[in-house]
Amino acid sequence: LAHCRRILAAVEEAEEALLDRHDQPQGRLRVNAAPSFMQHVVVPVIGEFRARYPGITLELDTHDRFVDLLEQRVDLAIRIGTLEDSSLHARPLGHSALRVLASPAYLARHGTPQQVEELCRHSLLGFSQLDHLNHWPLTCADGKRLHITPTLAASSGSTLLELALKGEGIVCLADFMTRAPRQHGTLVDVLPDHTELVTQPINAVYYRQATLSQRTRLFMDFLAERLPWQLSAS
Repeated sequence: LAHCRRILAAVEEAEEALLDRHDQPQGRLRVNAAPSFMQHVVVPVIGEFRARYPGITLELDTHDRFVDLLEQRVDLAIRIGTLEDSSLHARPLGHSALRVLASPAYLARHGTPQQVEELCRHSLLGFSQLDHLNHWPLTCADGKRLHITPTLAASSGSTLLELALKGEGIVCLADFMTRAPRQHGTLVDVLPDHTELVTQPINAVYYRQATLSQRTRLFMDFLAERLPWQLSAS
């Protein structure tokens, strides 16, 4: 297997060298990210990237769970949270804070909690498969971070966002997902005076031993240029 991988890597390196000789970058670029990040952060700027580099054919792949970049033949992945895979090289793109939110309609019906302990009487929206995301940036009376048991659970952040917008409960999501609803007032902060500043690192990652193509470098440069304003808290 190792011998075959070396052969394939050599072939890919030769193909990349031929593509990079063109004045305009060309070829396929497969990018992987969580569905929510792809929808709210990457997709809004894709048109600008395509206009700038029309010869690059993009393939956008989404998974809520981390994928094997080699097995899935992914050129570049966007990872949110702490990186644990030492075989990956990472380029930091920024951070996104977590905050607790609800719709004004939900709060009008059920009241606005004033203390963390009051959340047990509310409908809490959380993750069904990624339990570490059910740790909210709130401190309990014992000094520990709040870990919720969801009243209504879903496997994706995008689903939880829609449920919160429909007034189904209180949710904790990253700022990059909720920028527009917060600006429009369709989601508002809950317990802001009790919320700690907890941020998730966002990295562009690729396999450490892979040949880094020109188009991969260009896409990372583009994201580093365009994403800071989208990851801001406002």
